[in-house]
Amino acid sequence: MQPHNEFRFHPQVVQIGCYWGEGAHTELYLLEGDTLAIVDTGVHDTPTRYIAPALESCGRTLGDVDLILSTHGHYDHTGGNAEMVAASGAQLWIHEADARFAEELDYQFDTYFANRHVLAGRPDRLEAARAAFKVNVGQPTKVDRKLVDGEVVDLGKGIRLRVLHTPGHTPGSICYAWESEGLVLSGDAAMGLSTQPGGLPLIYYPADYKRSLQRLQELDIAVLGLGHHYRTLAMPPDSVHFGELVKTYLGACQEIADLIEDALRRSATARPGAGFLEVARNATDLVAQRLPIIKSAEGLPLYGNVEAFYGCWQLLR
Repeated sequence: MQPHNEFRFHPQVVQIGCYWGEGAHTELYLLEGDTLAIVDTGVHDTPTRYIAPALESCGRTLGDVDLILSTHGHYDHTGGNAEMVAASGAQLWIHEADARFAEELDYQFDTYFANRHVLAGRPDRLEAARAAFKVNVGQPTKVDRKLVDGEVVDLGKGIRLRVLHTPGHTPGSICYAWESEGLVLSGDAAMGLSTQPGGLPLIYYPADYKRSLQRLQELDIAVLGLGHHYRTLAMPPDSVHFGELVKTYLGACQEIADLIEDALRRSATARPGAGFLEVARNATDLVAQRLPIIKSAEGLPLYGNVEAFYGCWQLLR
């Protein structure tokens, strides 16, 4: 177990880092208004292992948390929901398009994490993958409020968060924007090159993703808090960007998404009538000319896997 760590980059906002799996890492955010809220909860044991010690450092306990604000419905951000609710009675709020992922965990796996093995031609891996998923996913949790774009979450003490619908990673991915402070907590709405060296971002819906990046680039953001330690070609892994580095980072995310889509289009154009796997393998080779990716035994991106191309493939069909 890695030691807990917290980073108070604003008088009322504390970033809590949590580790899980084999070196994976998720960033959570504690917001101290009249209502004590936490943005995302990590995996199943994150509340006990990381959130509780961080709260203790702030003079708080798990039982003090009033509200869970989810950026999206993937297990590495919602896996601790059930433990948090059991400890504090906190309400769970998430965008309406991702609510089902928090309440139906098999649906979450089948929608996102099963497809990578089927697309790679390895359905034999499905059961082992489902078992590994269940280690971290926690328990299903009832959603108390389904959020929509534009509404404001008022936590008191001046913290008013506008919900920004930023789909692309999931249909219901959202950012929380504290507009008066220029502070945006973006979850996985802007993923750079992924979290792993040699990886690609998990862009499931590329057209939506690029529109969401454009929306973020049009905002006046002074501080951008990410959901993981994301890297780009020119920027080392980091999870909070300040000032001009915000625009630099978002621009790099856009460039990476364009590069992935261009590689898939070029590969498909050069191989009319070819199936997805053949096109994706060639696209992997094209991307590797520009990005430092690691290939799997199937000749596909090892981190980010085949999902990095499949969304683009669907756009071409």
